[in-house]
Amino acid sequence: MKRPGIPLACLAAALALAGCAPHPAAGTWIAAPGSGAGFQRLEVTYEGRADLFAAGEAQAGRHCFWSGDSARTIALACKPASNPDLEEHYRLVVEGDGTATLLRDGEQTARLTRQAR
Repeated sequence: MKRPGIPLACLAAALALAGCAPHPAAGTWIAAPGSGAGFQRLEVTYEGRADLFAAGEAQAGRHCFWSGDSARTIALACKPASNPDLEEHYRLVVEGDGTATLLRDGEQTARLTRQAR
């Protein structure tokens, strides 16, 4: 007699493990050379938080929460450290070549490259 529950349990376990993989946006991103970006670095952690650094900032000027928008895009809700009542919204679109584009209101804000670990 076959046990239909075993293959189903194996499939569920495989899907659960696949969901634990980090989003490709997780990591540290730095402004691409010559991008003229107003932002110099974006640190995206696995816990749904991110810090966004403007050019010349030693400490993050924006603290963000992020959520996966798609397999290669995250949505960021950021609050400037100087005005926590204000909320800014960004999207980070990760390309397959180790680069990403940071967008605000559909406009490119920065072109970033993944920093080597």
